[in-house]
Amino acid sequence: MESTNNISSSSSPAEAIDFDKLKVILKNNWIWIALIFIVINSVAYLIIRYTKNTYQSNSEIKLDIKSEASEFGIKTIVEDQNVNILAGEIEIIQSRLFLSTILDNPEFQISFISVGRVLDDEMFRSGPASIKINDEKHSYYNIPIFFKEVTEKSFRLSINEGAETEGNYGEEVRLGDLKLVLQKNNLFKKGDEVAYYFIIHSDDVLLDYLIRNLVAEPLNYNANTLRISFKDHNPFKARAVLNKIDSAYLSFSNQQKNLANTQKIGWLTNELRVIEKRMEDYENYFESFTLENKTYNLDESLKETVEAINRVDSQRYEMARKIRESDRLLNSLNDNNFTIPISIRSALPEGLSKDIDQLTRLNLEQEKLKLSVNEITYTYRSKEKEIELLKSKTQEQLSELRSDWKKRLEELSNTKTRLEKSFALFPNKHTEYSKNQRFYKLYEQFYLTLMQSKSEFEIAQAGTIPEFKILSPASISATPISPNRLMILGIGAVMSFIINFFFIGLLYLANNKINAVSQLNKVQVPLLGTIPTTRHKISSGLYVLDYPKSVVSEALRSIRTNLDFFNSPSGQKVIAISSTVSGEGKSFVAMNLGGVLALSKKKVILVDLDMRKKKEHPVVTYDSTRGVSTVLIKKHNWQDCISATQLDNFHYIAAGPQPPNPSELLLHEEFSDFISELKNTYDYVILDTPPVGLVTDGIMAMKKADICLYIFRANYSKREFISNLQRIIAINKLSNITTLLNAVPIQGKTYGYGYYEEKKNEFTFKSLFRA
Repeated sequence: MESTNNISSSSSPAEAIDFDKLKVILKNNWIWIALIFIVINSVAYLIIRYTKNTYQSNSEIKLDIKSEASEFGIKTIVEDQNVNILAGEIEIIQSRLFLSTILDNPEFQISFISVGRVLDDEMFRSGPASIKINDEKHSYYNIPIFFKEVTEKSFRLSINEGAETEGNYGEEVRLGDLKLVLQKNNLFKKGDEVAYYFIIHSDDVLLDYLIRNLVAEPLNYNANTLRISFKDHNPFKARAVLNKIDSAYLSFSNQQKNLANTQKIGWLTNELRVIEKRMEDYENYFESFTLENKTYNLDESLKETVEAINRVDSQRYEMARKIRESDRLLNSLNDNNFTIPISIRSALPEGLSKDIDQLTRLNLEQEKLKLSVNEITYTYRSKEKEIELLKSKTQEQLSELRSDWKKRLEELSNTKTRLEKSFALFPNKHTEYSKNQRFYKLYEQFYLTLMQSKSEFEIAQAGTIPEFKILSPASISATPISPNRLMILGIGAVMSFIINFFFIGLLYLANNKINAVSQLNKVQVPLLGTIPTTRHKISSGLYVLDYPKSVVSEALRSIRTNLDFFNSPSGQKVIAISSTVSGEGKSFVAMNLGGVLALSKKKVILVDLDMRKKKEHPVVTYDSTRGVSTVLIKKHNWQDCISATQLDNFHYIAAGPQPPNPSELLLHEEFSDFISELKNTYDYVILDTPPVGLVTDGIMAMKKADICLYIFRANYSKREFISNLQRIIAINKLSNITTLLNAVPIQGKTYGYGYYEEKKNEFTFKSLFRA
């Protein structure tokens, strides 16, 4: 072999898409891809299925404007009004004031609902009964009231977990504080509805319903035409509501055609009142602010607050000094030192100062008595008693005075805290005061502007006479405007493809497994062959014996043939089989490659060098107390450790008991001698080594071998294992390395595979390819 150790794994910076890898990802995840497609499109279907149809009714109205106010010299005002009249009429149509005029219609106040098996539908003008409310003052607004017909003349009304009553058609029935009369609808035909209930809408709810579903928009500015649209889940109700709006609008317009500007003037008047109220609020605020803060000049108040804080700080300092001096004075009194410090004398009451002076005098007298009389005499003790009493009295008075000073100090501290809080609020108050002043000025200017506009509209109010015509009455739509089924289904289909695209892309980027021979070609190491995956179950015998016509067996024969190109000069071969990690099929390949070689009339022995991990081969029965480990320590001869297989010329030597130093055992001469003796006896010596990515035992065995067969497993071995192989070859200067890709998925109908015995009804036994 030459130049096989010249490893190159360079690749272009931007690799093209690996379609083999993409096929594997699609094959392994087709269930998830299909599930994503099904789920998203099912969601789209459910949205369509459980969304009520919405229908829209349309009508068109033309607005004619006659202007007779040019002679007043206000042509510009009128022309501007003519241009903007459409916008004004749209605001009127959509206003709560106008829509409130149609709330008294009982057809809209009461909704009869049929409870379906999927959706609830409103039975507009087709319910089982018509309802009339006799008393508007009740508490059952916006609450479902369930209706059930008992007989042809009677019915039952009930509320969930509430009141229940029965009554007859045409007679007043009471449900709590609700009084109503039901008239039977003889044209009603029951369908597959589960139940029925009706709802009495409050004015607010009904008004919100009208505003939410009503749309008014200009159709042609030059022709002064409007389009009014209304949406509802019931097409007949949508048309009925729109007809009511059109008729109410015409009636409203006829009443107001000579009072259009009056309405604007009234609006301006109301707006002026609002602004007046707001300005009054600001004026009240300014007045309250002045009374509360005792000033209208915040800068001057701020200055006064700072001066007050400084005064309080001075007083606190003086009070703290007095307390300290009083403490010193108390300590002096305890030590019979009755001298009053000058710094505190002025702060002491006059009586207390006199007492301390008297103490000083008595103390001097006592000192004089010591010179003339004994301390145990009555005179001396009397003087001492007098001093003690006065001293106690003085200390008590001084302590009380000190307590008063401390209270005063606390009061001053609280005063300072209050002033500081007030000082901290001044900036916010100043900001708020300034902001309100600005708003007040703005409202003042706005007020003057509105006053001017009011005067102008009062001049022009007699010059405009609007007239309205219905160009197209309210239509009924048989086709719902929503949900848009095609759009939703299209979005579902597109989203499923987009999500699947990103899902496959993420899987593609996250997949770092070897899944094709082309990836091994990046390493300039001969590829001995590939072993496809199989559907057969493993048996107790050799796989190549149990399934001789399988694709796996044929692949192993091809590998046996390829081994002929690696003939050693001696004609004998030591084949080391290794991999990066366990589970890549190393032991399976070793066992069945040995079987294939034995079937070609060669003497073959398989040696398990993985002394760290005990293996269970269903093909071989062996004594676990002896094996390679005991041979290398010369406890047994290798001949005593041979185990027979199903083939007479195929033998097996187990790893033996686990030693504490498997790596050191392979470094000794005993291992070389052991391999040499096997070579002299067998045509092929197959070494099943430990994974070289985990321990170094396998590398020592690979150095002793004529051929090193490095196993990768498709969709299991990581791409970084190729770098590991490159590192091993570069470091150990190995030139007899060849690779093999195990468990390669069969893509489609590969030529020739139909000849082999592959039963598709048998599941894949993946543990076949694990060490």
